[in-house]
Amino acid sequence: MMSPRTSQRLLWGILSVSLLLIGGIAIARWTKEHARRLEDFGRLPDFSLVDQHGHPATLRNFDGHIWVADLIFTHCSSICPTLTSKMFALETSLKDNPRVRFASISVDPRGDRPDTLRNYAAAHHADTSRWTFLTGETHAIYTLVKDGFHLPLDSVGGEQDVPIIHSPRFALVDAKGHVRGYYNGADPSSQPAILSDIDALENEASE
Repeated sequence: MMSPRTSQRLLWGILSVSLLLIGGIAIARWTKEHARRLEDFGRLPDFSLVDQHGHPATLRNFDGHIWVADLIFTHCSSICPTLTSKMFALETSLKDNPRVRFASISVDPRGDRPDTLRNYAAAHHADTSRWTFLTGETHAIYTLVKDGFHLPLDSVGGEQDVPIIHSPRFALVDAKGHVRGYYNGADPSSQPAILSDIDALENEASE
């Protein structure tokens, strides 16, 4: 037969475990209800472009993946090398997270054919299994950039009509194709901000 002291200890033990469980459930519920949610800037329209291998690329290629996009062109000597360097740093930081992908969209479709982008990717040590370089028809790119990402894009004019005036911002896209954040690609603080917001999107997806 159990002694009164032993019974009391058992009851206190059961009570302590119960309180811990109740507290854990309450904390989990509070965390879920107060999790940081990023602003939704709208869903990207479907697009029809090609990648650095000449393969068709649409929004469906990114279904189920969080991805980061930027705008570049391969003969750019101003901001583009910095943006590509920052994107490479992000790719390296997230090399163990297969759920995240990257896309660099050329804003010079006349000059940046798939083979040009493929050479550019190789020169910058991009992992093209995760980092896609996109080109295509000028109208399709302008529509995606301006109407989809809501980023500025202009051109110099002339016979080649090469678009060289473009946004230096990175865009964060969730697994359903919605733009959820913008970041100055030239700002050193952009990388930790993007990494933090990717964590927020992953937490949001697990709710």
